[in-house]
Amino acid sequence: MTFLALSPFGAILLTLIVASAVIALHFLKIRPHRVFVSSVVLWQRVLGDNSSRSLWERLQRIVSILLAVTIALLIALSIGRPQTGAVNGKMRRIVIVLDTSPTMNARTSDGSTRWKHATEKARALLAESPAAEFRIADTSGQTAFPFTPDRTELLKFIDRLAPSNVQPHFPNVAAGATVYLISDGVALEDVPQDVERFSVFERADNVGITAFDVRPVPSRPLEYEAYLEIQNYGRPAEIRLTLRGTDQERIARSLRLLTDARFRETFDLSNFHGGRIQASIETKNDAFPIDDTASALVPPQRKIRTVLVTPGNEYLETLLKLDRSVELVTANPQNYREPPDIDALVFDRFAPQTAPSRPALIIGAPRAPWLPTPNGIVQKPQISAWSASHPILRHVAAGEVSIERANRIDSQNLDVVAGSKETPLIVVSKNPQWLMLTFDLGSSNFPLQNGFPIFIENVLAWFNREQIALGRSPENLVNPNLSNINRSIFTAPASTQRAVWFRRELWFYMIVSAVALIALEWFTYHRGITL
Repeated sequence: MTFLALSPFGAILLTLIVASAVIALHFLKIRPHRVFVSSVVLWQRVLGDNSSRSLWERLQRIVSILLAVTIALLIALSIGRPQTGAVNGKMRRIVIVLDTSPTMNARTSDGSTRWKHATEKARALLAESPAAEFRIADTSGQTAFPFTPDRTELLKFIDRLAPSNVQPHFPNVAAGATVYLISDGVALEDVPQDVERFSVFERADNVGITAFDVRPVPSRPLEYEAYLEIQNYGRPAEIRLTLRGTDQERIARSLRLLTDARFRETFDLSNFHGGRIQASIETKNDAFPIDDTASALVPPQRKIRTVLVTPGNEYLETLLKLDRSVELVTANPQNYREPPDIDALVFDRFAPQTAPSRPALIIGAPRAPWLPTPNGIVQKPQISAWSASHPILRHVAAGEVSIERANRIDSQNLDVVAGSKETPLIVVSKNPQWLMLTFDLGSSNFPLQNGFPIFIENVLAWFNREQIALGRSPENLVNPNLSNINRSIFTAPASTQRAVWFRRELWFYMIVSAVALIALEWFTYHRGITL
């Protein structure tokens, strides 16, 4: 026999103390009351007649003491929660895995949540298996509760858990243990085949934001737009959509979505002054409110501080000065020093000996240790590659662009955005971030094309803007009604309930036995059978 709440030494010490106390109390003699009588002859004859007592009368005191000691020990040792295989069965190891995916917060028809049902099922499993050590685990990877037979501690572990905003993964469990998973079966995918699953899934009416992104408007460098997607996973719903900015800017829209319908829209944010943008939706009876809001950031609207380093290029300087989004500073190559607090650099037929700390546009393939070395001239290169999908060439057509001569360079470890069969014409580097034209603007008609101002805008935008992605984790963007396991019924069948009744811990039977012996002792005492 083992004790869950007592050490072996503690159990022995408790047994000795309780037995000694009961025996001592049984032999405790109360001082008799003195009474004067006329004669003691009769009492001497009664007390001296010991030979006529029966065997039971001789054993009566011993039986009474044993009965009292047994009752006391049953009550005292039951506090230590004894375990024995004959009553509780063989001690097993059981792991209960609770799915902490965000979809477990979905409300159910009884007004509760999937998570609430999951914790109730976990508590029921603890009660059904008294002869077991349990470990509570979750799918967020943030807990590591040990194996323990202490049900009170296990219930505390369960109370500490809650659905979290991280991608769920099935935890590593001990080999040889029985594993139960309690889940809605929506977001969790990597579940081993030998795991017994209990489902808390129930269909939920839900309308959610499935995509939200803020991005710059092509050809309008200081303006942004927001792309929004909404999906209806439940019954047809009336939806109120709102976009709010930090300065009380607001866009509102009412719409109706049928079942499985999707709404897609791009919103102009030119009236928003930067900062946090929140998209929110409101609808009746939404069982999963977590995906009703999404946030993104709009960069503050300010001009791009740009330094143009050139021996003289009136056309390029005029173009940058007329750009409303650019705050231009012009420098001469002879006395160039990189100034602080700038956003971008434009080097025309010049490059410093050390790589700049800011993004740079280099024109004409000048010689510098951090740039590919020119190794010859290519006359009249024909454009054979033009990556219109790259951000710097968006809305810029090759058209009638002609080039008189370009430098031949090695494009290894660089991305070629435009090129000819003989040499790259436009190459980019992402780390550090720079872009180079291998030809001089004076040897090309590119500056005379309609797409050249757009090209410069795209380059500065590529240098200074990053699309601010949706500010929440991917697990929210799931259909809470796509479960991969069937729903189970939480009320155990009658046969299971009877089995649970007869599989209680040993202390329960010890208390029942002690109560029965107390009743027996009361009966025998009043009948004069025991003392």
